[in-house]
Amino acid sequence: MSRGSQLTLLAGVLLLVLGAGKRPAGLLDVTDVRVFDHPTHTRVVVELSGSARYHTGTLEDPARLYIDIDGVWIEAPLREPRSSGASAPLRRVRAGQNTLQRARVVMELAEGSVNHHTFHLKQPFRIVTDVYRAGSAPEPTPDDDRFDQRPVRRIVLDPGHGGKDPGARGRGGVKEKDVVLRVSRLLRDRLRQAGFEVVMTRERDEYLSLEERTDVANRLKGDLFISIHANASPNRKTTGVETYLLDTRYDRQTARVAARENGTSIGQLNELQRILASLRLGYHERYAVRLAREIHESLLESLRGSYRGTSDLGVKHGPFLVLFMADMPAILVEVGFVSNRAEARRLSSKAFARAAAAGIANGIVRYRDEHARRLVAGR
Repeated sequence: MSRGSQLTLLAGVLLLVLGAGKRPAGLLDVTDVRVFDHPTHTRVVVELSGSARYHTGTLEDPARLYIDIDGVWIEAPLREPRSSGASAPLRRVRAGQNTLQRARVVMELAEGSVNHHTFHLKQPFRIVTDVYRAGSAPEPTPDDDRFDQRPVRRIVLDPGHGGKDPGARGRGGVKEKDVVLRVSRLLRDRLRQAGFEVVMTRERDEYLSLEERTDVANRLKGDLFISIHANASPNRKTTGVETYLLDTRYDRQTARVAARENGTSIGQLNELQRILASLRLGYHERYAVRLAREIHESLLESLRGSYRGTSDLGVKHGPFLVLFMADMPAILVEVGFVSNRAEARRLSSKAFARAAAAGIANGIVRYRDEHARRLVAGR
């Protein structure tokens, strides 16, 4: 047995022994370990019950990455190894107690996996590692499977926030997560009546990470991804509707909105994410622009039929994490401001939900019909 293999065996034995030890007081918990396989990379997300210090490193024979997380405990169910797909840049992910005061997550690399980056996000605190193959980039799909060469049939609706994450809190106790779920359910029903297949990332009041939301859309090969949100502003006089496209460029106001919806600061967007977003923009952007304009104009038209003073805040661009990994045209719609007293009261009503759902649905139908005409014309 090689020295590297002996050390690996010894480390495994130590992890088992330490795992059976008594948990010290005052430690945080690892609450989940998730693995997402994408065409260009694999993402590993380690979620914690609070903020923690961590550091990363590499091991050889075999090639591995590891994350050591201080002041954290991981219970037995989350120590079970997780395997990636056959073509993924990771073979397996496993976790355990490196010491009684430190948890370790180990990622076993497949041959050719050389690019990787680790960063963290807040609310909840998660440590994210993206592992890429050498020279990886988004690859075109076969012509008969490309979203721009097939009819628009499957819509993925993403009601923002949920569960332990209420989103923005407004006047009178209104919560963003409740507003957008009500709108999304009515929107789902309208779209099905219009002949679409509709998938929702959440059907009830439950928490999903941003990574899980986009993963649903990608696994099910959605034709469009639409994330529904409600806005908030320090200026309580601000009202209106705005629609966002993915972009790595942003102004101060957009950065504030994106940071709130991302649950992190804009500075924590890593360079690999920016590169990937730029590559995707070249393929998706013109379709997402059409979609955003159709939905935005239709939503305004519908809301103004019931609420004449609805403000048009425009179609904008920003670095929203929930849009970063979508393999189809994706937009984020902010249907109003819960921070404004009058608009918060409006947002909490069924009448508003019906008007918002009707407007978004009409915009999607318009996009579908225009897309179909372009397919026939060969453009």
